[in-house]
Amino acid sequence: MSSVILYICSLLLISTCALAQDVDRTMGLILNSNKSLNGYTLFSPSANRTVYLVNNCGELVHSWETDYQPGNAVYLQPDGTLWRAGRVQNQNIHAGGGGGVIEQLDWDSNVLWRFEYSTRNYRAHHDFQVLPNGNVLILAWVLKEEEEVLANGRNPELLPDKELWPEQIIEVKPVGLDQAEIVWEWNSWDHLIQDFDDTKLNYGVVSDHPEKIDINYIRPGVDGADWLHANSIYFDQSRDQIMLSVLFFDEIWVIDHNSTTEEARGKKGDLLYRWGNPQAYKKGTSADQMLFGQHNAYWIPEGLPDARQIMIFNNGRNRSPDEYTSVVKIDPHMIGDEFQFLENGTYSPADFSWEYTATPKESFFSRFISGAQQLSNGNVLITDGAHGRFFEVDEKGETVWEYINPITVFGAAEQGTSLLNPVGDGINTVFRSTKYPFNYQAFVAKDLSPKGFIEIDNTGTNPCFVVLSTEEDLTQKVFPNPAKDLLTVSDYHGRYAIYSLSGLAVSTGYLSNGIHSIDISSLKAGVYLLMLDNQRRIRFIKEN
Repeated sequence: MSSVILYICSLLLISTCALAQDVDRTMGLILNSNKSLNGYTLFSPSANRTVYLVNNCGELVHSWETDYQPGNAVYLQPDGTLWRAGRVQNQNIHAGGGGGVIEQLDWDSNVLWRFEYSTRNYRAHHDFQVLPNGNVLILAWVLKEEEEVLANGRNPELLPDKELWPEQIIEVKPVGLDQAEIVWEWNSWDHLIQDFDDTKLNYGVVSDHPEKIDINYIRPGVDGADWLHANSIYFDQSRDQIMLSVLFFDEIWVIDHNSTTEEARGKKGDLLYRWGNPQAYKKGTSADQMLFGQHNAYWIPEGLPDARQIMIFNNGRNRSPDEYTSVVKIDPHMIGDEFQFLENGTYSPADFSWEYTATPKESFFSRFISGAQQLSNGNVLITDGAHGRFFEVDEKGETVWEYINPITVFGAAEQGTSLLNPVGDGINTVFRSTKYPFNYQAFVAKDLSPKGFIEIDNTGTNPCFVVLSTEEDLTQKVFPNPAKDLLTVSDYHGRYAIYSLSGLAVSTGYLSNGIHSIDISSLKAGVYLLMLDNQRRIRFIKEN
């Protein structure tokens, strides 16, 4: 949309007026409405060593340079440090999601700590969690060779690779710049059951022991060494429990962290809860399966809407009769600290408490990676990882913000080019994105001024919505209007940015400590947009 049209929209003072999207717009910001959460979105493109932070208008506000390709999760801590999983080569244990290194960076990309956990016998992968005490939970594969696997009751016909990679969780205490002390450990290998051979270890009735892991359960078509393939780990401080998303079992698992390593090897380390596919413990049929190749399972934290429920990105791979993706919440029935069973012997609940699907359902299908995040305003940020697309939906399922990662396997793409490859996935995949509110502690005293677009964009327009509220008289808070030398903002503390009508940031800063005026004397005469906290935009006129 030309600046003339935008000027007309501003003069009309309608509640929302969007800059028209270019017909070929294929990346960067696609949509931003005043219903979206005011914040900054963090993501680490799968084909790139840079981590990006963008504002609601799709503008880069900060980035970190790293030494590794993603391996895969990335988190921004309240203290402003960036924690990231990186990928190193491992010829013995190699599969999708392989990592091997965890690193902590400061705001300026300096390495504060780095720990490599990758050898012939084990490898960190996918995800990790920084604990409140500063320790780190790391998800890893452990290689078990044929003799040990068969001794534990695996059917030899289900062992084509002559080895298995069960899951391990280690808790490490960072030491120095590149060392760590393992202070706790849990291994799925210690909690097996099988009904294949009564002469081997772990023999029992699988359906009578849902707390155990059937060493002979395999999802149809999955019989390789990567037998479980956990893809997310989440720590719940209030209960001192850990949740895993186990892809090849189509289940989520909960285990106890309140134990010693020795206790974790025994009954105290058995599964406390599992949900999504009761066939994995020989209960129910395919009709009872609820999860299909899921990712990013976690308890919604206290203080957020639907706290204590579990949110899951349900990819939908191998869902029948049609594959489609959904985002779901479940509310397990608990009595005290005990998870409860349904009458049929499977874990509760019987169904989702909330589900998001596209219309039609089949129009949204992200077959791998991906995630979803409950936001403080009740919205949900969804990462369509297979296509590098992040979109925020409100409680009605309406899309209120959308951004498409422009970083591909070939580098930054040019606006208007296609980001799809021949099989339907993108060349701009992203494991997961996370949105942090504008007042997140990590952003205090940081420079978050807009630094342009990540994509190569020659359109000269900013597709951000211009929000002009009709419910409150914002002109009483921004005065005088027109203004000549100083523009005053009352009752406001925080970041601001002034944009020309073409979307160029011409002035940025922070209003605090009694400073409520912005020097605009150097601006040329014309119409500008004042942005407050990366969300509200107010039109004002600069006069000579």
